[in-house]
Parts: sequence; C-alpha cells; structure tokens
Amino acid sequence: MDLTRASLLREMLSGTELGSRTTEFGYALRRFTTRRSGLMLFGPVDDEPWHLTAHLDDELHRAGVEDLRPSLVRWAPPPGAPPHLAIGLDRLKDAGRGESLLVVAEDTPADTLLERISDVRRRGTTIFSIGNGDNELTSLSHETLVPELLVPDGFGWTSREVLEPQAALTEVEPQTAEGFETAQHLVSLAAADEEAGRAGWRRRLRNAIERLSGEPA
Repeated sequence: MDLTRASLLREMLSGTELGSRTTEFGYALRRFTTRRSGLMLFGPVDDEPWHLTAHLDDELHRAGVEDLRPSLVRWAPPPGAPPHLAIGLDRLKDAGRGESLLVVAEDTPADTLLERISDVRRRGTTIFSIGNGDNELTSLSHETLVPELLVPDGFGWTSREVLEPQAALTEVEPQTAEGFETAQHLVSLAAADEEAGRAGWRRRLRNAIERLSGEPA
C-alpha cells in the first residue's frame, strides 16, 4: 500500500474505532519514547516486523522527526548485514526508561518472545503491541492494538485461525494480511502527525478552539 492510498484510507476511516485507536496508538508511541533512537521494533523469529519498521522510518523521516527513527531488533542478524539490519538481541539488554518496544505478532507469540518482552519491561521500557489479542502479550503491554477487533464491517477481514484446509491459504490470506497490514500503515501515519508531537493539553486546547470557531487553529 503506497502513501497516497494509506492516507486516503485513513481519512475514510476517520471517526471509526479503527481510525481512532490507531491514531491514539501512534500518538502514544511519540509521547512515551523520549530518548533519541529509543523506538525499537521486535517480533517472532520467523516474522520480524520489517514492514512496519520501514513505514515508520519513512513517515517519521518525511515529517522531520529524526530523533524517533525506529530500530528493528533481530534474533540473529547475518554476518556482514548493513548497520540498520545488524541490530541483535543485545540491544534489548540496553533498553530502559524513556524507550519503547513495539512488538508485532500476528499469531500467538512463542514463550521465547514473551520472555524477552518481560525482561525489557522490567527495565522500565514501555511496551506496545500489535497482535491477535493473546492474553499473555496483552498483559505485558502498556498499550495494545488488536486490529481484528477494530476493523469495520464490510472491510474484508478474515481471521487466520479459521483457515481450513491449508490448501485454501492462498485464497484468503490476502484479506487477512490486508487487515493487519492496514492497521500498521495507520499507526505509522499517526506517529508522524504534527499533532502527535504536541503536549496533550495543547492538543485539547487546539481541538476546542477548532470546534468553537469552525476553523483550524
């Protein structure tokens, strides 16, 4: 999904629960990540969140938010990988207050992933997650987003758990991927909003002025 399509979709979803929650989630990423280069993304060993990392990096760079550019934490970076793809698990050991770990796990996370998240949380890092509603991941997260529960009727969401038999995977997986992917696009756009970088009271004041005057403040 390109930037134009994602922006149009975000506008179309304005006022829906999906639109509101992804905006709140993106704003929270900005608000709670106060250390430079303190936004880390992490996921299952076989499904590392390249997609969201790339989109967040693009949107934040486009918005001029250079101090929040994300890092993809990988389970086993190959030798000779470029610097931005060579960040391994040691980065999690250095995580602490003022930093955020965004976990992306479309399927139920493995115990090894949950253990790493728990360790990072104990060091004071804020945990965000985009997942399928898994209870353990939700309990470890300070802020969680479950796209499947928020997609409006008629959007075309199909839960991965109902795929049966396996041969039917190619027919319905694009719809599943589209729903989960769309939420990630919306989060990356929200995190790059000018509004996301403003203090909460300033946003509320601006919104109140706009409602009273009918004109953007």
